[in-house]
Amino acid sequence: RELPFCIHTRYETQKAILTDIVSSLYAQGIRKLVIINGHGGNTFKSMIRDLSVDYPDFLIASSEWYTVLKAKDYFENPGDHADEVETSVMMHYHPELVNLEEAGNGEYKTFAIQSLNEKVAWIPRNWGKVSKDTGVGDPRGASAEKGKKFAEAVAEKYAKLFDELVNQELY
Repeated sequence: RELPFCIHTRYETQKAILTDIVSSLYAQGIRKLVIINGHGGNTFKSMIRDLSVDYPDFLIASSEWYTVLKAKDYFENPGDHADEVETSVMMHYHPELVNLEEAGNGEYKTFAIQSLNEKVAWIPRNWGKVSKDTGVGDPRGASAEKGKKFAEAVAEKYAKLFDELVNQELY
């Protein structure tokens, strides 16, 4: 909430919106939904579990587009937030929104607690303490060409997923 132009929504708000979407699709006879998430801070697993109780014959799949493929296979310095990966994909889709001359170097502070860095447990980041500009990973090596290659490979994975969900039994 404290960052300019960032809008915080509560879990309950996100769940209410997803519930309304599922309810509407269900009433229309649709029984499958794929959520392609673009924000690591907003996971859907708990919501999907709750909705599967109320809608047992409605399949909801959730995926984070940036984890579908190994970023290291496409980028020299993948980071975590506003990095080479995200910046390259944005340059591919909307180059007019990216100005690499204004990009930071992606320097950030890790947790002082090593177990958190090793992902033994998760806690939300305090972005004001993590980095100057919320960047975690150097975006300066980004290019539209890298973004296109990655985005197209991810799209192929999603096309296969959609085909399988439509044409195959789940179990």
